[in-house]
Amino acid sequence: MFETSFLEMLVIGIVALLVIGPERLPTVARTIGLWVGKARRLIAHTRADIERELGTEELRSMLYKQEEELRNLRVMMNDQVDTVKKDIETHVKSE
Repeated sequence: MFETSFLEMLVIGIVALLVIGPERLPTVARTIGLWVGKARRLIAHTRADIERELGTEELRSMLYKQEEELRNLRVMMNDQVDTVKKDIETHVKSE
């Protein structure tokens, strides 16, 4: 997501040391680390949810296409059955 170089991290560390002070810096760093970890887990969880939903939509789309094909096959079969029935009726009447 964010790319930082070693030099940028070093500058941030020196500024934090000067602003916060050496006594409170470990506590602040630990707190920031915890928050960053929580943010990463939240992002990962959200990404997984979105990917799962997209997968669900793809499955729904495939299911809809299969249902449509089944409907078309049913119509074709009914047409064939009707044609066979008419042929049988015509054959029976001609005898």
